[in-house]
Amino acid sequence: MSKELTGYPSIDRPWLKYYDSNKLIDNRYKDVNVYTYLKEHSKDYMSNIAIMYFGKKYTFRSLFNKIDTIANAFIRMGVKSGDIVTLSMPNIPENVICFYALNKIGAVANLIDLRLKGEKLIEAINSANSTLIVATDLFIDNLLSVISDTTIQNVIVASPKNSLPVYLKCIYALKNNVNKSLMPNFLYWNQFEKNVGKISTKWPDASSKNDSVCILHTSGTTGIPKGVVLTNEVFVEMAEQIRISGLSYKIGDKFLNQVPPFLAYNIVSAVNNPLSMGLTVIMLPDYQPEKFAENIYKFKPNHVIAGPADWSNFLDNQKVTSRDYSFLKSLISGSDKINIKQKNRINNTLKKCGCSNSILEGYGMTEVAAAAVMNLPQHNVNESVGVPLPKVNVCIFDNEKNCELSYGEMGEICMTGPTLMKGYYNNPEETKKVLKRHNDGSLWLHSGDLGYMNEDGNIFLEGRLKRIIVCYDGIKISPFSLENTIMKHKNVAECCVVGQYDKEHQMGQVPVAFVTLKENNDTTMREIEELCRRELSERYRPQAIVVLDNLPLTPNGKVDYRALEKEAAKQS
Repeated sequence: MSKELTGYPSIDRPWLKYYDSNKLIDNRYKDVNVYTYLKEHSKDYMSNIAIMYFGKKYTFRSLFNKIDTIANAFIRMGVKSGDIVTLSMPNIPENVICFYALNKIGAVANLIDLRLKGEKLIEAINSANSTLIVATDLFIDNLLSVISDTTIQNVIVASPKNSLPVYLKCIYALKNNVNKSLMPNFLYWNQFEKNVGKISTKWPDASSKNDSVCILHTSGTTGIPKGVVLTNEVFVEMAEQIRISGLSYKIGDKFLNQVPPFLAYNIVSAVNNPLSMGLTVIMLPDYQPEKFAENIYKFKPNHVIAGPADWSNFLDNQKVTSRDYSFLKSLISGSDKINIKQKNRINNTLKKCGCSNSILEGYGMTEVAAAAVMNLPQHNVNESVGVPLPKVNVCIFDNEKNCELSYGEMGEICMTGPTLMKGYYNNPEETKKVLKRHNDGSLWLHSGDLGYMNEDGNIFLEGRLKRIIVCYDGIKISPFSLENTIMKHKNVAECCVVGQYDKEHQMGQVPVAFVTLKENNDTTMREIEELCRRELSERYRPQAIVVLDNLPLTPNGKVDYRALEKEAAKQS
């Protein structure tokens, strides 16, 4: 170990040597909201293209005009500073417009996946006490089936067709026959947009850095749905760090955004970051990992963030090796770690196709705005998930001894800094379980992930302390949600859901349920499967249900999840 190091990463912060120290402190934007930050950075290129959506193009000027119009429409709907409005749309311009419009007036966006059904959809809405929702027409039936049990009073129906060119709108209308007579408290987007009245010149006072911007939904070790609250400071500081990270972002570059919009990976990393740097964001409404290589070649972006399932598509696509991918400047992968052998194969394939850059892996979670650690163009270590961002601090912690560990020692990865979440919305008990005050006086996020750091600041991810099931495309499933659904069946005595290797996609996991029954009969399994179809979206259903006489127990009488994981592995 070098003499300059104390032996403790959070004190030494060896990763700072990879950043320009002259750019680490910039207080110009220390107390602005996200809308103001974006507008300030866009003022010199308002005629540039901000968003491309198939044939539709929004310049930064037209985007801000639309944001201002929708902000005023929200005010006319009675939305005030501090109110929470639920957004549940595909990756379409209207989602971005609503996000910034709400931020401008000091309101909060509750971003949810409307593919949720039943009680999970009710919980996502009611947990935020939201009375207004902007929802996609594609999944409106899900909302209609539960709306009487929610706090929603008014609905604005947005569609992927709203920003499409005329000829594509006609095709969309033929393929998607949506009920035109919904309910009196429903407004279609064009009706809502016209509900502007006189444009307000008296906007609410600009919100401060500590004010909430959005709520993003996640699940943790307890299985209780939680809403992660991110503030203005989180968004601004994240953009400021990416700005000095060494990525070759240049004004006018194109950035492909095909990530589901209810994730921090989207709204932070694939919307606000690139727009704040003057990039053109290409939006695709439907997340399809199997079309990733084709979409890259079709839209020719300079920058893209994706997950392991997306990048592996380069290996599955036989056309890739005959094409030129030299236009790619930065290729970032997150949501889960890529197998090292597979990553090398992907990088070699890209190199043969003219791409001189390698995949940069990152690491983070919703509670730290998606990214806290990443490999850099100037420092890319293949086996590592990267080094901390310049304003993020990381320590490897021993929970039993309540102390920080040194270089090379395995422990829980903990993070702190300006991109730390405000907390879980209206849930102080769950917040306290992950945000803990250490002996240094700082508030640290306990990730639940196991890893270590070397003397260069590289972090190596070794496993998960949590039971979260990570799918092939990075989507995380809480086993508790599935267990609670299955336990509703009157004949189920016990249930435990674990992850099983996904053979179909050759990466990630699928959920498998182990159950014990009160009485053996021929109809129970069919009824459980029907219950799951009724209560759970397809991707959240168990891939198999295995009946056992008894669930294995640990010496202290708890269900032995590890034993069941081994049993699931045998059956894969």
